[in-house]
Amino acid sequence: MKRISPKAIKLWRIRALINAGIWFVIALAIGIATFFFDFIPWWIFLIPVGLGLLVLLISAWITPKLKYKYFRYQVLEDEIRIHSGIWFKSEVSVPLFRVQNIDTTVGPIMKKMSLKGISLQTSAERLYIPELENQKADELRSDIRTLINRNSQQKNAGNIL
Repeated sequence: MKRISPKAIKLWRIRALINAGIWFVIALAIGIATFFFDFIPWWIFLIPVGLGLLVLLISAWITPKLKYKYFRYQVLEDEIRIHSGIWFKSEVSVPLFRVQNIDTTVGPIMKKMSLKGISLQTSAERLYIPELENQKADELRSDIRTLINRNSQQKNAGNIL
């Protein structure tokens, strides 16, 4: 089983910090509103502050390391396996002949960190292999396409005979 890029931990922490920052801006807006409006209790701004602190503690510190530790993927000749989950483990195995579409995803922060994600679409579900190095993601996408083409040619050759 292969791992994703260790840069994923930093990326997930940056995303969590942005999320926490939004909660702190909301708390600031509510805090300012309590000075201008008498009907808003002063303590109400503590709710978004608490949520922001919770996001910082769990989403920015604990979860990224665990997510990285427990995420694994493997591309075999005829299937793709993905192991994920922190508290609830998930093991997904999809035959390659079911894969209909392979896309790479890149966000602005991912682009800056030279990371890409690979999205595999079947008729029933979408699988996602997150945060791979650019070159590794391109190679993996190419390898999966090659395997799909090889398997379909073998299947078609078997149907002809």
